[in-house]
Amino acid sequence: MQLSKYISDLLYQHDCVTIPGFGSFLGNYKSAEFDLKNERFFPPKKQISFNSQIKGNDGLLAKKIAKELDVDFNEALKEIHKVVLSWNSRLKNETILLEDLGELYLSDENKIIYLPNSRSNHLKDSFGLSPLFVRKLDDYKTVKIDSSKVKKSKEYSRNIFKRAAIWAFLIIGLGSAIYINEKNYVLQKQLAFEKELRDKTVEKVQKAVFNFGTLPAMTVNVKLKESKFFIIAGAFRISKNADNLVTNLKTKGYDATRLQINEKGLNPVAFTSFFNRDEAVVELRIIQAKENKDAWIFESN
Repeated sequence: MQLSKYISDLLYQHDCVTIPGFGSFLGNYKSAEFDLKNERFFPPKKQISFNSQIKGNDGLLAKKIAKELDVDFNEALKEIHKVVLSWNSRLKNETILLEDLGELYLSDENKIIYLPNSRSNHLKDSFGLSPLFVRKLDDYKTVKIDSSKVKKSKEYSRNIFKRAAIWAFLIIGLGSAIYINEKNYVLQKQLAFEKELRDKTVEKVQKAVFNFGTLPAMTVNVKLKESKFFIIAGAFRISKNADNLVTNLKTKGYDATRLQINEKGLNPVAFTSFFNRDEAVVELRIIQAKENKDAWIFESN
């Protein structure tokens, strides 16, 4: 199983993807930058790092694999576990190459070291943007004035000197301004062109798909389903055991609840729930550290 592919896909949507029992890939925004030595502009990107200390299961990767492979959640966890065992074994003797992510290897202190793939960019807003080469202006045209054609009148000569001074100032000033601003100008032109191209493509698709002509006005009230994220403490075949756990968790201060029986005939019990996944992940880390290391997140629509 190409686990790195699923991790890479998730990093476009999330800033933290955890491999249970192994570690987490983290994404941090990095602004656009200019490489003065190679004279290249690089677009904004999501810089990927790895933390082997964050290894608790938050359910995100397993849910992705379960959906892609059309298997249940527990089967997906087993597949992840197989890959983790393989990686731990291979790291003792070799460097692991992960597609679109980079390389993993063990240091002399037996710590996992991650080298990111510099060519990959998991920032959606920079999709399609490539580094831009900007050439430095080295040569300037020299304007020669034929002195034989200049009248020798004092007043005219004074005007010529004034004009020459102005032109010299403009050439030097504009030359510097062009050198300083050309890079920004060219980059802005490319970004604007690529954005315009993407916008036109989206507009064409929208027109092709949604242009049904003139339709009568109508009002439709639609209630959107909102996802809810439950931190699962356990699941029981006997409902009484589930109720006992709910009571126990409530005495500890949790907003515990028993969910509907799942397709396996089990009664899941949740510590608490959130409408925001990031908040749920933060709480999950706390619960795994002090209450239940096997707790995980279940998303309900």
